[in-house]
Amino acid sequence: MRERVIKLLAGGPLEWAARDAYYRWVSFAPSAILGQNATRGRTYDRLTVRIAAHALAGGGGCIDVGANAGQILRKLLRISPGGPHWAFEPIPRYTDRLRSKFPGVTVSDAALSDHSGVADFHYYPGDPAYSSLLSRPQIVGGKQARTLRVDVRRLDDCIPENIPVRFIKIDVEGAEDAVLRGAMRTLSESRPVVVFECGPANLGNCLPVLEQAGLRLSLLAEYAAGVKLNSDEALQVGRERGELYYVASRP
Repeated sequence: MRERVIKLLAGGPLEWAARDAYYRWVSFAPSAILGQNATRGRTYDRLTVRIAAHALAGGGGCIDVGANAGQILRKLLRISPGGPHWAFEPIPRYTDRLRSKFPGVTVSDAALSDHSGVADFHYYPGDPAYSSLLSRPQIVGGKQARTLRVDVRRLDDCIPENIPVRFIKIDVEGAEDAVLRGAMRTLSESRPVVVFECGPANLGNCLPVLEQAGLRLSLLAEYAAGVKLNSDEALQVGRERGELYYVASRP
């Protein structure tokens, strides 16, 4: 049903109002009436904002990679209004929306990776959260995709040197390791708190990049609760329970 409504409203005058209403409803709806995915996503959002508030307590820059319609970005701006802020979103109508709604944010329509160029981006109008540079038939099942030709850039080529970045959120549906490799300078210089979604199969590819940048892996819920794990423990526990949400931060 949700996919049908999204498809019906996509590109129309009611789309953004309907999306905003949906996210407000999810924010306050009892968990008992939400599906498992919606409940999990809501918890992820709340913990992400809590962690961002701590990381940005003294101000500083933040980056939203895979900003979608700006649900998290809006809250990051409230936490650190002075910025600077960057948002990356390759779906054109989302990019247009972000630029219109957040004029103080540097919004890019590029997809981030570990190289520069042009690539096919797999966009799912009925469920945009699954959109990715990667083709993942085992994940998306029978969902209908549109292929968008998009610019691909490295984060390090988009962020000026010597600007302290305190917080990064990454939600790129399987391309996390490539985004991190393309951000090595930014990660090594600023050593920000990085909140990212990652499946168990790709987590091992992310860990060496994070360690090279001087960051330690942890699970999102444990980190928010103050539980300290080393990177190997986080990797093992995350794989064992099929965890999707992680944090990287200074040891």
